[in-house]
Amino acid sequence: MLFVDGMNGVIHHPETLQWLYTLTGSVSRLLVKTALKLLIVFVEYAESNGPLLISAVTTVDVKRGVKPWTNLMDILEEKNGADTELLVFTMTLINKILAALPDQDSFYDVTDCLEPVLCLCPMGVLLLVSVLCLL
Repeated sequence: MLFVDGMNGVIHHPETLQWLYTLTGSVSRLLVKTALKLLIVFVEYAESNGPLLISAVTTVDVKRGVKPWTNLMDILEEKNGADTELLVFTMTLINKILAALPDQDSFYDVTDCLEPVLCLCPMGVLLLVSVLCLL
């Protein structure tokens, strides 16, 4: 069940989005899965939420001094790939964000950050195929 007032509160409070994205970098797999699920629900709630999440991710990663989307790239680069559910949630979030972008410039800004991982990661092939279907 989704509470509209709660979702509107998240939409108008970017610090909550920043916190949820920060949780995707946790060592606890359960915490990462939960944060990814909540971010997926947020992006699916309204098309205008994709750019809000991108802004939150950029803010967090600039403060940390790393490239945007580092937390998600770290999940995809995980060598043992023991948790396929975690990989699927990460790919789903990326696909939902890319699908909700309003213009091509934003699309390429995000994919440029993800490109190094997409070239090395087997899951990246799935992302590229699904993204090409959207274009």
